[in-house]
Amino acid sequence: MKPVRVLHVIHSYSWGGLELYSTELIIKLQNTSVEQWVLCFAGSRIAKELHAAGVRTIETSAKKLSKLKEASLVRKAISAHNITHLHSHTRKDMWATCVARWFNGEIKHVYNLYMNALPKQDFVHKALFRRVDALCSSSEDILKDVRKNFPIAPEKLKLIRYGRETDKFVSTPGARDEIRQKFDVKPGQIVVGTLCRVDAGKGVRELVESLDYLSDEDIQKVQIWVIGDRTIVGHNDSGETTYEPESQALYEWVQARAASDRLKGHLHQIPFQREYVPYIEALDIFTLASYNETYSLSVIDAMMMAKPVIGTNAGGTPEQVGGTERGILAEPRSGQSLAECIRYYLKHPEKAHKHGEKGREWALHNHNWPNTLKHFTELYQKL
Repeated sequence: MKPVRVLHVIHSYSWGGLELYSTELIIKLQNTSVEQWVLCFAGSRIAKELHAAGVRTIETSAKKLSKLKEASLVRKAISAHNITHLHSHTRKDMWATCVARWFNGEIKHVYNLYMNALPKQDFVHKALFRRVDALCSSSEDILKDVRKNFPIAPEKLKLIRYGRETDKFVSTPGARDEIRQKFDVKPGQIVVGTLCRVDAGKGVRELVESLDYLSDEDIQKVQIWVIGDRTIVGHNDSGETTYEPESQALYEWVQARAASDRLKGHLHQIPFQREYVPYIEALDIFTLASYNETYSLSVIDAMMMAKPVIGTNAGGTPEQVGGTERGILAEPRSGQSLAECIRYYLKHPEKAHKHGEKGREWALHNHNWPNTLKHFTELYQKL
């Protein structure tokens, strides 16, 4: 086999699904024959997690990077470490990586697309995508959109499902009851929860507003948990974390709603949990109310724990939910539609159980690390 020396390029201070998964993928690839370096922001959660896992990082202290400056850093890393493959993980990183290898066709470029494929048919993107050798996505629907909207050859598109550590998605004796007691879940109540950044696009506001469409009788049967943190944009000169203003405002709004007379005890805002699987186990129904989610890790994780999913009829979520096989779909941006889905499961608990079991079966079959790592290492070798 030819030697594979990969430079991953991922510049983000946030810690959402994209950052969490790409970091986990890189750490898992450490156990293969691939040699790796990662170009990232110093002080970012990505850098800290990779450093702790023994992954070699090339860190920049800049708070922001222009595409040209980033391309210069990529070129320096290529030269310093005899890089054979570039692997970009965000759209901005893809741009910079394409520019960095503009006149070097020997170095191969893999681009992981974690976002939706909006139309990009201008001459700039035509030039950029000629310098992408493989575009990978976990979603069949997203790849269909790529074929229609991106100026890239179809043979470069690769379906590689997200890997998950299937062994960790198991029930922990006593964990569910302990967490539910912590939030005073009453006998007979169901907990509807989401695991996401506190961000407008994640539909957090609409999920909270769904309680406004439930009767007083139904509210007594429900708790909603919003598990996640605000969107991080960086750090100030004192080293303190700074948050996106819109995310901060939404966070404060959720707190205020949780303290209101009608919703007190029925709405909880919970920080992101490093050990989050027990919190998924403590739920009865998982919800992702995103306006246009590409392909959600948290939905996969909820299915691994046999939770029925309320998703939105947008992006890659319908593909994951499988029509009505593994959950039900609400309309995006509609608290009323989410409330109807919650009422459906209140009235049909047997459907919730069936959807949860079907979801676990599907997730275990499609999302496991051995298959994912095999696909990536083979792709590097073939390019």
